[in-house]
Amino acid sequence: MARLGFVIELLLPLALLAVNAVLGYGGILVTIVLLVWIATGILLTPTPDEEH
Repeated sequence: MARLGFVIELLLPLALLAVNAVLGYGGILVTIVLLVWIATGILLTPTPDEEH
């Protein structure tokens, strides 16, 4: 089972980015915000050493 943090950090913005790409909803500003959100989630993901 996936951690909730992983879903919020990575899967949710990827889903929103896909909706943005397919429907054209949101424009360039939403795309930039989602890419920053994904990058921040990746940077803040704890390493296996930090999880314990």
